[in-house]
Amino acid sequence: MPVTVIVAKQSDITQRISVVGTLAAREEVQVHPSVTDREIQSILVEAGQSVEQGQPLASFDKSDALLALDKNAVSALRAKAAAAVENSRVDIALITEREARKKLERSRALQPKGVVSVQLLDEHQNAYDRAVAETALARQSLALAQAEEQLIAQERKEIELTVERSTLRAPASGFILERSARIGVMTSGSSDPLFRIAKDGEIEFVAEVTETHFVQLREGMRAEVTVPGRDQPVTGTLRLNAAQLDPKTRSGTVRFRLDESDALVPGVFARGVIDTSTRTNVLLPGTAVKSTRGSHSVYVVKNEIVEFRNVRIGARQDGLVEIVEGVEDGEMVVLKAGAFLKDQDRVEPVIVSAEGAPRREGPRAVSLNHAEGTVRR
Repeated sequence: MPVTVIVAKQSDITQRISVVGTLAAREEVQVHPSVTDREIQSILVEAGQSVEQGQPLASFDKSDALLALDKNAVSALRAKAAAAVENSRVDIALITEREARKKLERSRALQPKGVVSVQLLDEHQNAYDRAVAETALARQSLALAQAEEQLIAQERKEIELTVERSTLRAPASGFILERSARIGVMTSGSSDPLFRIAKDGEIEFVAEVTETHFVQLREGMRAEVTVPGRDQPVTGTLRLNAAQLDPKTRSGTVRFRLDESDALVPGVFARGVIDTSTRTNVLLPGTAVKSTRGSHSVYVVKNEIVEFRNVRIGARQDGLVEIVEGVEDGEMVVLKAGAFLKDQDRVEPVIVSAEGAPRREGPRAVSLNHAEGTVRR
């Protein structure tokens, strides 16, 4: 009787693991205010908007800082004038000291000749000592005035920094994931971030993988991620897997770097298929393999005689079954193993054509398109 058969052909089999997860930003930057107790006056960006590093995000009330800046300017002028006065006093003290030294030196030269008395020499010595002390005091006052001037200048830098920080800027480029800033709210260092930014706009696929599959994964493995709203899956590479499993769920987190991030929305549910290994074996349609109590078998037709043969199977893929052992490349296998056949039955093999119609011709090789699950000559 005629029996539909196919010609076994070796093909590449890719072992795959299916996972589910969500899209998430690779690096999430939390933006906190650098100044506290400041009222938020304006918000310059919204969630979903792309920003560049340094771009203003929001502005805070800075009236107090501007007032302090004006006061500091006045204090700086006073400190500068005070330093100038002290500098003049040092100059005067130096002149006085120099004149006193000349008188003392002249008195010392004339005293041995009896022209200058010892009393006058002592007076000149005392005058010189007072001039030296006054010069030292003037220099100390000048140093104090200069230190005061520097302190006021440093205070100005701090006030200017406060004014600058009153404009909140993006610490990195990317797009705004969330805006929690509200006009009129006072800033606080312990509150939630005012903005969250997806750094550089990079979106990844994050999935939880069970213990059995987790141990098979290695960095660099390729994957295809199916995202709602896209006709074609997004390809990616396994970038990072967890250092340990969750003891409660017995699963680990893996992250995939996607080859493209345009128009991907963080938080969207997605499905992924990970290619873990590739090997070459015979692939047969699932209908050609009969499974009973853990054993598997096929009917092979050779010289128009049916041969019952046990086989060892591997992975299942797109309706096809991997035959690890039992069938060689080029052998004809009955398409439906459930047919009423017995070992050594004589049959007329009908090879399946490309269109799926039977052909009662001599054996002709066919190949299986594993992606579509169709049969081609």
